[in-house]
Amino acid sequence: MAIAGAAMIGLLATSSERTQTSWWILNSALSPERVLPLVGLGFATALVSLRLGVLTLVALLLGEVVGTLLYDRFLDVMAGVRGATTHAFLTAPFSMLIIGIVLVVSGRFRTCTIPAAALLIGALLAVVTKFTDPTLNDLRIPLSGTIIALWIVVAVGLIGRIFPPAWYTIGTRILGSWLVAIGLLLGGTAIATKPPTTMPQPSGAAPADGLPTGKYRYEPPVQQFTRPRDSLKQGEHKLMP
Repeated sequence: MAIAGAAMIGLLATSSERTQTSWWILNSALSPERVLPLVGLGFATALVSLRLGVLTLVALLLGEVVGTLLYDRFLDVMAGVRGATTHAFLTAPFSMLIIGIVLVVSGRFRTCTIPAAALLIGALLAVVTKFTDPTLNDLRIPLSGTIIALWIVVAVGLIGRIFPPAWYTIGTRILGSWLVAIGLLLGGTAIATKPPTTMPQPSGAAPADGLPTGKYRYEPPVQQFTRPRDSLKQGEHKLMP
């Protein structure tokens, strides 16, 4: 499965004709902020039994359905958060924080926390998929996003089961702390970034005199007033009779 997924990605990357779907896969679905939470979720599935791992995948798919249904409401809530509209409504920081906290502090509660994290990550994944969809109505975009997400989680989870459990548990906690740090950094940067200021545009309305107004309005030169000169100082001489 991992080899087939890698071959599909390589085919898209070397395609001579880039479609909107392939562009979205390479620039959004496979971007680091989308892949890292899924990698963390894949590591989490290796910490539990195979049955619970399958339940986690089901929760991920169910979360995508929930995210699609609550898409408009989520955007309305996040629209008032500073920097959210310019950073995909903070879906990446939220996803990293969720799975990072689960990897660090879940412990014996993994049977509940990992499926719950998969549900939330799936909902956020559906939101960002719909938000970055360049086609607006092509079903290949959400289908490709779902397939890639499942491929990453399953591939990472199967690889994680190869390592000894004691070492793997320590590694997942370190990964979780990194994901929490990255999520806080991304979220803090997005919120702290000041929105770009727009320069005031000159008004196109004309005043009563018909001249345009604004910064570059034409101003007529000021009329100069000087006192009349003395005719004697100009070298003028009266004619003698």
